[in-house]
Amino acid sequence: MSKESEGSPKTINAIDTTFRILEALGDLDGAGVTELANHLGLTKGTVHNHLSTLRQRDYVVKDDQDQYHLGLLFLDLAHHTKSRIRVFPLVKSEVDTLAEKSGELALFTVEEHDKGVCLYREHGENAVQTELYEGRRSGLHHSAVGKAIMAHLPEERVDEIIADGLSAETPNTITDPAELREELEAIRERGLAFNREETIPGLVGVGAPIMVPSGDVAGAISIIGPAKRLDEDSLQNEMAELVMRSANIIEINATTV
Repeated sequence: MSKESEGSPKTINAIDTTFRILEALGDLDGAGVTELANHLGLTKGTVHNHLSTLRQRDYVVKDDQDQYHLGLLFLDLAHHTKSRIRVFPLVKSEVDTLAEKSGELALFTVEEHDKGVCLYREHGENAVQTELYEGRRSGLHHSAVGKAIMAHLPEERVDEIIADGLSAETPNTITDPAELREELEAIRERGLAFNREETIPGLVGVGAPIMVPSGDVAGAISIIGPAKRLDEDSLQNEMAELVMRSANIIEINATTV
């Protein structure tokens, strides 16, 4: 869901500051009061007060060097966020199967606030190691899963995403709105999306949307691997067939979820 579609409600500055501090702790992999204050342009007193409250509620922890870190309570919250994705149990099983059969990295991504969010991944025996982790957010326009989702969003949502800007992650990333719209139309026709080194140089992928009985797109699954191993023939045939098969299994069983 897009935030813009909900209008512009009044916000609370103190809560905004709290979340800025939490996000900074994640980006900095932990920090002290002074470092956070300098990083965010806040006073040390403000940062200390927010951290004290967060620590009391178990959302941050403090180590022996007076460094603050995100607390493990966020893992509990993350568990509950996944439970609202009703097809997740079905997807998890199929992503595991994709990783095993392909030997590559397989994943499931959903859309939230115009971003792609990786909810699950599994490594096959030959899978490459990337910075992709569960919970990572990224643009929809440059990945196979992202484009598979974007192709099935309402046109006004696509307009909003394009209006926000199409970042060039690599020289192969589609950044021209007209070219991207053509690509999305082709994805709708063939039921598959391809990533040809558009996110990370040397990595390619194939993805398929997960459509639920309501007609909405619940997310997308994909296989990712090195271009040297997954050539065009492999992507369009063997890997594409694996992804389409898993997507079909999930969609068929989603009618009973």
